Amino acid sequence: MPKNLAELAHAALTAEAERDTAVTQAAATRPGIGAGPVVADICVRGGLGFVLLLHRRRDGQAAEELYFSTRRDDGSWTAADHLSGGVLGIDPTDGRDVAGVLRGRPLAPFGESETELFTGRPQADEGYERLCFHEVLVGQEVGRLDVERASSGPDAEPSRFRKTPTFGVALFALFPGERLTVRPIVDNGGAPGTPGQAYELTCSDDGPGAGPGVRPADLG
Repeated sequence: MPKNLAELAHAALTAEAERDTAVTQAAATRPGIGAGPVVADICVRGGLGFVLLLHRRRDGQAAEELYFSTRRDDGSWTAADHLSGGVLGIDPTDGRDVAGVLRGRPLAPFGESETELFTGRPQADEGYERLCFHEVLVGQEVGRLDVERASSGPDAEPSRFRKTPTFGVALFALFPGERLTVRPIVDNGGAPGTPGQAYELTCSDDGPGAGPGVRPADLG
């Protein structure tokens, strides 16, 4: 991958603490990728940081690249390494492309993958674990995503957080046994509750090959 993409991913993680205002402003305009690669989303899990980049290839097709970095003891990030990438088929920053996929829905699954990385967590086998990555395509009417995280095990405590979609794609990294319920919050503040408008993202703890999973969430 071109060196400038790795540098962009590293810079995005380094500036993560300053992202909130910039992300909110960018989400309002949903800029395109014609002028160069953009940081679509960032996902930090403990000492691992993941950056999803969007760019346009020389043949004109929109593509994505996933990078990761490790946080040092002093809080800085190591140089970013490339994990995966490929042609998308649509441009997530193009409202018409996105609307054609969503067909009236606020959200839709957009891709999933898995890889084994060193996490250093106590439950990891010699420090390595299989992480699952989910991407969710987000409609322009969605201002934020309400996310509930749950883990397997009797002592697992659910948690909630919110994510601001910037360029039409939200990235989530899950450890084995984790489950996320992703709900859209539209610009007027309302949270849709009808079936098919929220999704449950999972990462099986059954071992390699079990893979990530996704299904419409039952919001009851």
